[in-house]
Amino acid sequence: MAAKKFGLKCKIFMGAKDIKRQRPNVEAMRKNGATIVPVTTGSQTLVDAVSECMRYWVSNCNVSAMCVGSTVGPNIFIKICAWSTAQISRELIVQVKEEFGRIPKKMKLLNCVGGGSSAMGFWNEFMDTDAEFVGIEAGGPKNSKLHAAPLTNGSKIGILHGAAQYVIQDKEGQIGSTDSISAGLDYPGISPLHCFLKDTKRARYTSASDEEALKAYQLVSKLENISPSLEPSHAFAEAIKLAPKLKSSEIIIVNSCGDSLKDKDIIKQKLGSYIR
Repeated sequence: MAAKKFGLKCKIFMGAKDIKRQRPNVEAMRKNGATIVPVTTGSQTLVDAVSECMRYWVSNCNVSAMCVGSTVGPNIFIKICAWSTAQISRELIVQVKEEFGRIPKKMKLLNCVGGGSSAMGFWNEFMDTDAEFVGIEAGGPKNSKLHAAPLTNGSKIGILHGAAQYVIQDKEGQIGSTDSISAGLDYPGISPLHCFLKDTKRARYTSASDEEALKAYQLVSKLENISPSLEPSHAFAEAIKLAPKLKSSEIIIVNSCGDSLKDKDIIKQKLGSYIR
């Protein structure tokens, strides 16, 4: 959409697997004039799409600019993305003050975490407050050892896409396989910013399974006037666990950072129906 507004050509690198499971998103991008480049290497998911995008840019940097849609990769791209998404928390501060007259002390800000862009945007302007940050990673299928939750599962520091970070890897240090019902969270690494927040204990990280995310999607879509995508459904799953344990004076805010329309095919396949 940005490329269309400024009259630029746009190539979007996307894993072949994700092209199938994110069909509505792909159709929308093509309608806006983008060229979708299928990535058929590796797991054919997000991690391989980022790799191919970087390879293309390095080979064509004299005639192209690279945009990274998450807080991953080399330093400058992380900064650009985190600065851009910070608008989320700037707007949230206004809304919180309108609702409560101030920024409450006992407030939990829950956000799903894949690469970590929406979480950084959601938390950015609250860094100097007493707000508690809770990041929810993709725990993968319940009966599988595969997941996309490096912070929750004690992954070691490695190098991925030009940045040191906690990353899922095998015994030889090679990037490991992942699995998640959510294409947007299916990434073996995590932004170095989130690694820092974990190490300094400024943020707490946990995970939700595919099944928990689907149940949360059903409950939220039924009871609220929103229909979250599978990414924020992971965060809603954690909110559902936390809410019964909290006092009435404590506040939970979940960033519903995606619409279920893009995941409707996956949801229909898993649940047999789609709640809009």
